[in-house]
Amino acid sequence: MFSFTFPRFRLADWRGWLPPAILLVALASIFALGGDRGYLYRDGGIHNQTSIKTLGIVENLSPKHRFQLARWIWEDENGEFEYFPYGQFPIGGFALAKLAISPFGSDIAAKLMAARVAMTLMFCGAALCAYLALARIADSRRIALAATLLAFSSFYAVYYADAVSNESVMDLFGAALAFHGMAVFVQEGRFRQLLAKTCAALLLGWHVYALLLPFIALGFGGEMVALARAAGARGDGIRAARAALRGLIRSRFAILAIVSIAFGAAALGFNLANEYAVTEGARSPLDLKTLQSAIRRVGLDDALVYDDTERLLEWDNFLTRQFYRAGVMVLPYVAVRAAGYDFEQPEPLEPPIAPAVAGVAALAAALVGLAFVRRHRLLFATLALFGLFWALPMRNNTHLLHHAFEGLPFIGLSLTLFAFALMGARRLIGERSFGRVSLGIGAAAALAFAASVYLEGRNDRDPNQAQWSEAVLADFSAIGEIARGKRVVAVSRPSHEGEGLYHWRWSYISYYLGGSYINRAHHCENENPVDADFTLSLYRIEGMETLTPQNRIAFLYPPTNPLDMCRAERRRLEASEPAARAGYDVYLETDKSRLLYLKSPCEPADYETPFFAYVHPVDANDLPRDSRGDGFQSLGAARVSERGAAFDGACLVTAYLPDYPISAVRTGQYIPGGERLWDVFAIPPMSAEAADLYEQRYRAIAAGEPSARAEFNLYLENGALTYLKEPCNADDARGRFFLSVHPADAGDLPPERREAGHWSLNFDFAPPVGAVFNGKCMATRELPDYEIEKIETGQWIPGGERLWDAEIAVGDED
Repeated sequence: MFSFTFPRFRLADWRGWLPPAILLVALASIFALGGDRGYLYRDGGIHNQTSIKTLGIVENLSPKHRFQLARWIWEDENGEFEYFPYGQFPIGGFALAKLAISPFGSDIAAKLMAARVAMTLMFCGAALCAYLALARIADSRRIALAATLLAFSSFYAVYYADAVSNESVMDLFGAALAFHGMAVFVQEGRFRQLLAKTCAALLLGWHVYALLLPFIALGFGGEMVALARAAGARGDGIRAARAALRGLIRSRFAILAIVSIAFGAAALGFNLANEYAVTEGARSPLDLKTLQSAIRRVGLDDALVYDDTERLLEWDNFLTRQFYRAGVMVLPYVAVRAAGYDFEQPEPLEPPIAPAVAGVAALAAALVGLAFVRRHRLLFATLALFGLFWALPMRNNTHLLHHAFEGLPFIGLSLTLFAFALMGARRLIGERSFGRVSLGIGAAAALAFAASVYLEGRNDRDPNQAQWSEAVLADFSAIGEIARGKRVVAVSRPSHEGEGLYHWRWSYISYYLGGSYINRAHHCENENPVDADFTLSLYRIEGMETLTPQNRIAFLYPPTNPLDMCRAERRRLEASEPAARAGYDVYLETDKSRLLYLKSPCEPADYETPFFAYVHPVDANDLPRDSRGDGFQSLGAARVSERGAAFDGACLVTAYLPDYPISAVRTGQYIPGGERLWDVFAIPPMSAEAADLYEQRYRAIAAGEPSARAEFNLYLENGALTYLKEPCNADDARGRFFLSVHPADAGDLPPERREAGHWSLNFDFAPPVGAVFNGKCMATRELPDYEIEKIETGQWIPGGERLWDAEIAVGDED
């Protein structure tokens, strides 16, 4: 079925690999070293989280801890270490990242940048291995270079090119390295090289198994078919059986399967043995966190990680998601952007159908192309099936369902498709003509790659989040200069067992540099549990001298009882006036970018009920792009048990605000799936100059006769509707407003609104739309520019009743 005797095609000389290597490194450097790539922000999601989590694991990797892979390492008051292992992946990639960050001491920003540059070099290494392998099997360096540049310019490839993660770039490099070993083996019979590269790949990650599965199955099957045909030709059944048995024993594909399974098991066994050793053998092997995590990842645990897992596991949804990933991987990022399709998130929960159709078409084209390939069909089939052979066996892996980087193995389909297209063009127009146009094709591919990495490297640039990230890294670096190697007690959330405070040596807290650590601060449930050298607090305590006065977010103090720190914060807040009063007293400290909630007395129901907070900016352009349609940025749900402290019968919660000018914050508590318990606007103090301007405008409008009277007086003039009320305070504006405009001619409506018969808008009473000042309320909304028959408006509590409504018959205004 598959032939394995081919002319040798050597690329050992420097002219074969050095030029593309230089090109790839130079182009990828535009991406890796540009601007603020060393910061934490990115999309605020998986790219950020995986990089910080992996950096923490790498920081903890040391002979002292038996090369244990661990997210967290604590040291208790007796000097004993407690570990939270993360050993379900091999150690090789983590060890390489450790080498990259080791020279940078306590400079966390430099460590993160060094780790990302190391990942980018692996990205370049993966592309180089793919190029060298394609040059062999396509018998053309120009085809190989163009196909590689196009495939590696796809969205997932450039997006995750610098993600510090064993599940993305490390795995991709390992798979590409193993595939190059397969190409050398098929052409030149170098089996030891294939074994060495496969084992090296297995030290970086598990994606290589998705290449080994089709390669071994198809190759071994081809051998068995050839043996059966030879025996059948001789007509001797006994000899045929003996020959088949000898072929089975001697098959290099069978040996490759045995070695890869044994080596992978040894790599995982190393982690399990380390974990069992650090727990002093006190638990059953089945209780090891690494093994439990592996069981959850392959879907053998009944506990579902996400609420939507069952729906996504249905075959139609699952396959749509995989074909979507395949489609994204065959579309160069720059081409997608030029077409106007913008990936606001790495992967939407409901994938658009167009990329899914593109994935189906790409897979079909690759499988049809295999029928026309005369040489190296085994290698092309292995490459084309790489993504499916990763996704299908792992269907029940809830991790695979929700993380877009699991689409990276579909890069094999991209490489196959582009190679087939170029090989077909060469056959169609002839070798001589193709040689003349191949330079142009290569230049276009290089331009597509450069433009893709450049655009993605500068996508999602949010200056405010970048400043926040810079402050986080700078603060923790300053703390490290003082506290490195010392015992630090942090005012933080309870441990996993819910007992008191976290405490650790500074060298073990690198995982907590992410936003989740900063946001889950301020637990003060007990006295200082250890004889600490320092106390770390994630907010500035007024009246207490900090050892890091230059910091903005994280502060180091001399040994202090964390409970006393919370008490001091409570006294300071109670001595000031809150921005709003409701279920909690709400304090808005825009100069410190903090939102604080205080309640006393406080019951368990008060701190287990989640909060919501919507931040309204002064300038809507400051919002992240995915929030601009709403006009506010949500801080997400939180509970006291996640971001606050319960002490002395009181509750104190702190949330960090975005670092841009804020006009108002709408906040409260709600029952998930039910009603809001309370809902208020917290508005920063208005300057006297701004209040005077609002006052003048209010008087000018109120001098006329209102178009309608209700809880607010409504004034319709100059294409705008203005809401006025006096006396008025923030409580009067806490409900959400609705506005429905009925046109005289339904044809004036946008097509999507014609069936409803009106144009509608919901909005909050917050600047710049509305303002509360000098005991008055005023808001103005612009109306559509067409003839209006009727306007309906009012106010309601989301999930509750209408507070008031009114109607203006515009045709009767005259």
